[in-house]
Amino acid sequence: MDISAMLLEAFKLLIIGMGFVYLLLGIMVGAVNLLARFAAEPTSAQSQPNAVGHVPHTADLDPQLVAAISTAVHQHRRQ
Repeated sequence: MDISAMLLEAFKLLIIGMGFVYLLLGIMVGAVNLLARFAAEPTSAQSQPNAVGHVPHTADLDPQLVAAISTAVHQHRRQ
């Protein structure tokens, strides 16, 4: 068997092997997407977390603590 025949056989095996790998990866991606669609929890307005920046109204928040935290956040964002 000469070198060109061996290279042709190696190329065939490369194409078959890589095709098989891409086929399996495509099947896995499809299966994960399908499972994610069926396993997703239904969303409702009450189950969603509070929006960023929305502070719940509570009477026990210390105004000085809120001011200190706000100042620290603003200083951190300026850096």
